[in-house]
Amino acid sequence: MADVAEARVIKRYANRKLYDTRDSKYVTLDRIAELVRNGEEVKVLDNKSKKDLTNVTLAQIIYDELKSGNATAWSVQSLRGFIQQGRE
Repeated sequence: MADVAEARVIKRYANRKLYDTRDSKYVTLDRIAELVRNGEEVKVLDNKSKKDLTNVTLAQIIYDELKSGNATAWSVQSLRGFIQQGRE
C-alpha cells in the first residue's frame, strides 16, 4: 500500500466539486471509485478546512453504487461489520 505522502490528493470544494491535484482536473465519484479499485491510495480533503473527507467520500461511493444497483450486494452482516469497525 502506498504511503499517505504518496496518496493521490483529491480536493473537495464547497460546491461539492472534486479536484484531482495530480492530474490537475475535476473528477467524479466514479473516477475515484475506479482509482481505488485499481489499488491507488486516494485521500480526499476539504479544500478550505483541510479536513480529511476520505471515509465520507468512500461511503458515498458505496451508497451510490448500491442505490443504482451497479454494485454486488453486500450482506447485512458485512455492512454491520463496517459500522462496528468504525467505532474501533
